[in-house]
Amino acid sequence: MIGVFDSGVGGICAFREIRRLMPKANTVYLADRKNAPYGIKTKDEIISLTSKNINILRSIGADRVLIACCTASSVYSMLCEEEKAISMPIITPAAELASSFGRRIAVIATEHTAKNGVFSREISRFSSAEVFEFAEQRLVALVEDGCRDGRINEECEEILRRIGKTVGDINADTLILGCTHFSHLESELSKRCGIRIVSPAREGARALVKMIKTDRRDCGRIIYM
Repeated sequence: MIGVFDSGVGGICAFREIRRLMPKANTVYLADRKNAPYGIKTKDEIISLTSKNINILRSIGADRVLIACCTASSVYSMLCEEEKAISMPIITPAAELASSFGRRIAVIATEHTAKNGVFSREISRFSSAEVFEFAEQRLVALVEDGCRDGRINEECEEILRRIGKTVGDINADTLILGCTHFSHLESELSKRCGIRIVSPAREGARALVKMIKTDRRDCGRIIYM
């Protein structure tokens, strides 16, 4: 069974990609709304929640877990070896892809992820691209409240317009959606930014699927928690 978790609806984008690529896989999605948002919590709190979620999914049968949350993925290296062995963070696949073509890369993320600078560090492993990380914490709550591509409110429109201006001002050629919640607004952001967009939710899901054996004897069962 493949487990996927996030603090809310953001990771659903990764979950759907896994389902598209492996429709017969048994999958479980955990939305930890009780402890949301992760982006304003301390590092120790995020480590504790990430560890707890991995073990919850493992306890119900998950043998692979996608950490479909960039904030939680940023503390992956601080997990115990047993937890790291069955889980995968989504930041590295996205950083590697963005590095393959981006030279001035903008990242919008939660407060914790942006301050942590994890995307800058990961991208530096693959290229010498310039990286600009920005916190857009309020956008997380707006997505949780229902803002989606084609369905945004006035406040969301204002934030998206500002992001578009910022991306233009720094002459970025690539935008990383450094919070999986933002994948729900990928089309809206594409309209306002006009540059290539990288979704860690999508790239993380694809990287996980590549690691999984295709001969799994699953029946396509889906569980939502």
